[in-house]
This record gives sequence, C-alpha cells and structure tokens, in this order.
Amino acid sequence: MDIARKAAAFSAVCVCVSTNAAADSPERPERIGSTSLCGDAYLRVLNADNLAALSWQSRSQLSRSSEAEKALPQIWDDPEVILGARLDHVVFGPGEGHMSSKFLGAGTGVTSLTWSEDMDGVFANLDTLAAGLGRSAKPAIYSLKQRLAALTMPDPKPRILYLSRSGGTGGPGTFADAVIRAAGGENLITTTGWHGTEMETLIGLKPDLILTSYFEDGYDSVNSNPVRHQAFKDYIADYPRFEIPGALWPCAGPGLVEAAERLNGRILDLIE
Repeated sequence: MDIARKAAAFSAVCVCVSTNAAADSPERPERIGSTSLCGDAYLRVLNADNLAALSWQSRSQLSRSSEAEKALPQIWDDPEVILGARLDHVVFGPGEGHMSSKFLGAGTGVTSLTWSEDMDGVFANLDTLAAGLGRSAKPAIYSLKQRLAALTMPDPKPRILYLSRSGGTGGPGTFADAVIRAAGGENLITTTGWHGTEMETLIGLKPDLILTSYFEDGYDSVNSNPVRHQAFKDYIADYPRFEIPGALWPCAGPGLVEAAERLNGRILDLIE
C-alpha cells in the first residue's frame, strides 16, 4: 500500500481536531507527538498533557525526558511512522514536516517550529505552539522572562569564547551569543553567525572563560578537534572552562534560559 493510500486509511480512524495551528479556539488535542528534540523541549516547558509520542532521540543522552517520557513511543519526520502513531497534533522541529504534513489528513493538527537564534524567537515559537494546542503561552513566557531578569550582571563583563565539540564557534546572531549576553558576558567572537575555528585563530584569543558544549555528551567524529587534537586541548587547558549540557540547546529553545542561568552562576564565581 503506498503512502497516499495509507494516509487515507489512517485519516479515517483519527479523531478530528483543528487543522490550523494558529486557529482562534482550537480543540485541545487528545494525542500529541513531537518528531525532534527541539519539539520535545517546547512541549515540556508548556507542561503539555496527553503526550503520546516523543522524538527518536528522546531516550538519548541529549534528551531531558523523564523516565515516564522515555517509555513513550518514538516518532520521526516520516509520514508512515507519524500516521501509525495516530496523533491528533504533531510538532515538527525547524525545517521538518514539509513532506510529512501533506499526508496527515484533515484530522491532524500541525505545528512547525521555526529556527531561531535568540530569546525572542523562543517566545514566538512558544506562542505558536501553545495556540495550536489550545492553551496560552503567557505563563511559560512570563516565567522565562522573570528568570532572565533575575540574573546578576557582572561589571566588567568577562570575555567569553564559545567552542563546540567540532571546534565551531558563534558570533552575534547565534543562540550561543544570546546566552553569553543574557548571562552578562562579552562574546570574543564578533563576526556574525556560526563559524569553524582554526587553531591559528584561537591562538590570538585570550578569553576569561571558555564556554563549551557537547564535549561530554556529544558524538565523536573526525571533526572533533577540541577533544582529539593535542594543540586544541592544550589551548583550552590554559583557561577556565565551563560546559553547558548539549541537552539544554539542541536548538534555540526554552533551555537557553537555564543555559544562561548556569553560565551566569559560573561568571559570578569567576569574578569573586
């Protein structure tokens, strides 16, 4: 049976809900699923009930799923897999769902998260998702903003260099930069966007703190220069280092706030 015929068959038995994620008064979906770690994180901060499936990475070390959540079925961006889960609402991660959503039928609501690189984008995604789930994002957004406002800003700001396991770094316009600034730091990388980092570039940078991520919970590869090559390791060892768990930011999601809180605490310890 081809995908289109399977879609029709499954649609016939699905419970009908609003098909518009931004509808004014959608019904609350009875079975909600997410195809990505990003979607998992947004659903968690909204305290979404009726979770029926989480992403294919929900049991990995990069997930913050509870034991109960890890027991849920796993799905991914595949129409046959999603239809088999018989969901009323599907949350796709950034860049996902372009093909799968065409096969889900009128009975399945869809929210597609957009890629973001800052806190405002996180709040916008929360608003969109909450609307699709028939609830308000205002309590969650208010709580996140209050947590950011409660951070103690250091003076002067320490100079911070972000490095990923692959040796990448980020300047203005990246969520790593957004976290550094929210935590009260100054980003040593001033070139906009995400970049690879050569050893020759690093030698000229003198940070007060190196912020790393995925060093302890990432996947090893030939590109993992900071943890494989001695020159990188020697450079990093010369400076204080602070690790942000990769599970806090598989994308620019609500975990950015906790990342900023943790970094802010390390900054305050550093300047005491």
